[in-house]
Order: sequence, then structure tokens, then C-alpha cells
Amino acid sequence: GDTTQFAEYIQKNIQLYKMRNSYELSPSAAANFTRRNLADYLRSRTPYMVNLLLAGYDTATETPELYCMDYLAAMIKAPYAAHGYGGFFTTTIMDRHYKPDMTKDQAYALMVECVREVHKRLIINLPNFSVIVIDKDGVKNMDPITPAIVAKTAEA
Repeated sequence: GDTTQFAEYIQKNIQLYKMRNSYELSPSAAANFTRRNLADYLRSRTPYMVNLLLAGYDTATETPELYCMDYLAAMIKAPYAAHGYGGFFTTTIMDRHYKPDMTKDQAYALMVECVREVHKRLIINLPNFSVIVIDKDGVKNMDPITPAIVAKTAEA
């Protein structure tokens, strides 16, 4: 409920900003706008209880950016992030294996390792994971990580 409603609210307001000012917000500006709105609602009678990851590609600096925000509107820019119960297991894998110059295939393999760990340690059955790439060419879906892909990479 809160996640969908808050995401739609932010999306529409960022779109409104683009129409009024004839240019898009950078990922950093969008993250700060989101954080400010989340902080304002936190102090109201109807706070949003959302944790979120916000990613984008800054065309000015030609770099990807990722921001992690919690329900208290604390925000940090990070090279990688995970949240929820699975984040407790996967953050250590990313700490060990993440490299800033990874290829898409290497990053996908790292995500498969993270999903393998979630399947092994988390009681809840989450079979499929979407993988989305955000780069200078836009937003693209990669192949989802399924139990079959996890099993195939375990054999290799």
C-alpha cells in the first residue's frame, strides 16, 4: 500500500517538475526531492512506511547513481545496496565481490550469488527475481533470476 502510493506520488511530481521547467531532475536531485517528501510525511499524521532504492544515470557526469533510503528519510549514496531481510545476507556478498568496473555479465553473476544466498537462508520462498539495468542507454530488463538459473550456475 504505502510503497505503491508513495512511488506514484513521487513519480507524478517529478514528471510535473519536468513539464513546468522543461528539464529533468538529475538522480541526485530526484533522490533529495524524494527524501524531503518522505521526511515531511514522517512529521505528519499520515507517514509513509517505505524503504526504497532509487537509481538513475546522471547525463551531466555520465555516471550511474544509487541511493538507499529508509522509512525515517535517512539517505545514503552507495555503489550497491539491498534492503529487507534478504539484504542482511546479500550485503556481505556484495561487500566481498563488488568491483566498480564490473561488466553486466559479472554483475548478473553476482546477483545470482545473492539470490542463491537468499534461497538458502530465508524461510520465505521467493523464487524469481527481476534484474533491471539502468545506464546511459536507458532502463532495460535483463533475464530474471529463476531457481533454474541459480541451479545451473551452482553446477558450473
